[in-house]
Amino acid sequence: MSHSMKRSSFHSILLPVLCGLSLVAGQASTDSATWREARRVLDGLAKQHRAAQNFSLRFETRATGSDGESMPSSKGFLSVADSGRFRLEHSDGTVVCDGKTLWQYSPANKQVIVKQASEAGEAGGILLRFLQAKPMSAKHEQRGLLRIDLDPGSVGESLDSLILIVDVDKSAIHSVETQDPTGNRLLYLVKSLRYDIHPDAKTFTFQVPRGVETVDMR
Repeated sequence: MSHSMKRSSFHSILLPVLCGLSLVAGQASTDSATWREARRVLDGLAKQHRAAQNFSLRFETRATGSDGESMPSSKGFLSVADSGRFRLEHSDGTVVCDGKTLWQYSPANKQVIVKQASEAGEAGGILLRFLQAKPMSAKHEQRGLLRIDLDPGSVGESLDSLILIVDVDKSAIHSVETQDPTGNRLLYLVKSLRYDIHPDAKTFTFQVPRGVETVDMR
């Protein structure tokens, strides 16, 4: 997964959501009640996500380059349903898939690219894959949060670090933080993650705006 500071990567937009907390110092543990709690939380979240046919995710991304320079934060929304359908809206544009056709709209380029749905990648699956990553250590942070350091390689990610922050009391993902080999960091803050949604068919349709070029690559 690319973590270039150019905010164009579809998969990086879909990455879970986290980081940026000033974490309380504490010794990470791999053989304690904290470690067992981390395994229990991960298993529960993965089971819940795996069982869901539909979900909606509201998130905010914050990126920092290897030089420490911060990029403007970006908010987004992802709605996922069965049969490969999804709708992703973020500051750089909109991506919609109805299970057969994929539309990628970039307002800045005034262009819509049309592809086969098979080229859509993993809309909801990437979150599940992260939840299934091998935990390496865990420790409690401030405000009832649990930090879990995951092994990126265990789920095929070429990252230097993959950190999941969980709100234990709510049994919910709080954020995700990644760092790539060049030192770029991405923080994904989860604003809401709901499984009790039933999007209508219109959610997964796309109307090409007027005056926009259409590039059909099917």
